[in-house]
Amino acid sequence: MAHRPYSDKIWFSPRYVIQEWANIERSGDKKKIKRAREAWVCAVAMTCHSKIEPVEWWIQIPQNDPPDVLAMKLVPHVKGLGNTMEQLQVEVFEISEHDTEDIEKSIERKLGEKDYSGMTLIAFVRRKQVFAHEKVATFIQNLKPKALAIFLVANEATQGTNFSFIGIFPQVFKYQCDWGAMCKVANQNDFTTATRGTKVPEKTTDYTADTMTLVP
Repeated sequence: MAHRPYSDKIWFSPRYVIQEWANIERSGDKKKIKRAREAWVCAVAMTCHSKIEPVEWWIQIPQNDPPDVLAMKLVPHVKGLGNTMEQLQVEVFEISEHDTEDIEKSIERKLGEKDYSGMTLIAFVRRKQVFAHEKVATFIQNLKPKALAIFLVANEATQGTNFSFIGIFPQVFKYQCDWGAMCKVANQNDFTTATRGTKVPEKTTDYTADTMTLVP
């Protein structure tokens, strides 16, 4: 079994990213842990998002940020003969349990005067509390943020993997997502090979016993 170096042609399934984060956390490498955790948040969000749109999402950590993470899906051509790669540039941030400000104020502080046009922001809410997402959404929408979309991932329960997946911009929604259970039954392969900016063949999935490099 060989170890494959990082490649920007390799995209990983959300399930693989979630599993690999635990291994990277044990490494003690703070830089890699931070980047793997950002990918973990994105992977959880994309797993939950697949309940809205049942497609396979793939995750990649780019060599340089921004963005923190890339997510993509392969859209089949209408007449077959390949796929088109659609990407999301993702910025990930955390809303700490130690913050005393309202959640909407934490998001406003993250937005600041920055231009996130074309980017999707995903906030991991680390507070064990239930909050009025409609109130948060109204506040953020009134700011007219320069962003493609803003989602929240929140563990409002005391334990487990049943999280709230929340859209606050431009669409407003909230539903429960047991991403752990979804990963257990997912039949998506661990990785796929695809090159950005080119037409993607109909079949791109690789099979190997090699170990892969998630964090560049």
